[in-house]
Amino acid sequence: MVHWWRPRRRRSADMPPKWKDLADALAAQIKSGKYAPGDRLPKIEDLAREKEWAKTTVHQAYKALEAQGLVTSSRGHGTVVRERLSLATGAEREERSRLTGSSWRAGERSDSHMAGIVAAPEDVAEALGITAGEPVLRRSRTYRDEHTNAVISHSTSWIPAAFADELPELLMGKRLPNGTSIDVITRHTGRPVARRISAMWARITSPADAGPLEIPEDTREAVIVLTVRVIDSGGVVIEYGVDIGGPGRRWTKEESTA
Repeated sequence: MVHWWRPRRRRSADMPPKWKDLADALAAQIKSGKYAPGDRLPKIEDLAREKEWAKTTVHQAYKALEAQGLVTSSRGHGTVVRERLSLATGAEREERSRLTGSSWRAGERSDSHMAGIVAAPEDVAEALGITAGEPVLRRSRTYRDEHTNAVISHSTSWIPAAFADELPELLMGKRLPNGTSIDVITRHTGRPVARRISAMWARITSPADAGPLEIPEDTREAVIVLTVRVIDSGGVVIEYGVDIGGPGRRWTKEESTA
């Protein structure tokens, strides 16, 4: 009697393993808000049964999400979506710097600090009250979740070029050791901040966001943009700040009623 047999189908070497497919799919659902902070992911055995996979495959996917800082796992509580650091306005960072000497929050850090003189784009020129194309000082940095290394926001400070001549430390492409650029300018001029004009809106990402937000060029997701014009007591706009949040980031504010 001849026994017919079918060769076992092998997974292509360039195909990701099942656990990675699952981890990527769940990560996308977490970032999109389908699973919100505090939500529990399905039990490992339930998801394994649903997909007809081994429990070790699902367990490995959950461990990958935990390594990315997206979830926490504990006995008795299961796998829970971790709270994500929210966006901070320029005014909030300035206030934090004044009180603590650092604009960072707990669990946050910044890197990719850059500075230089560039031609002012139209929106920046309008905000600073100068002519488009005039020299302007541009300082930028990336704020990250220090646990996951994920981008919280990309922040740019646009400052009148005159301050670069008077305060050469503003041209250094690194974190300022003594507070924010606003702190440096107000100490130098002796004129405190009198007003802040803030704005917030949402837009869809474009290919230009790929580098600053570290996302694929074809990403089309909603992001929040926060801007602030900082005006000193002499009526001079000393900074125009623009923060672009990473996809899925929210701005939240807690206020006491006491």
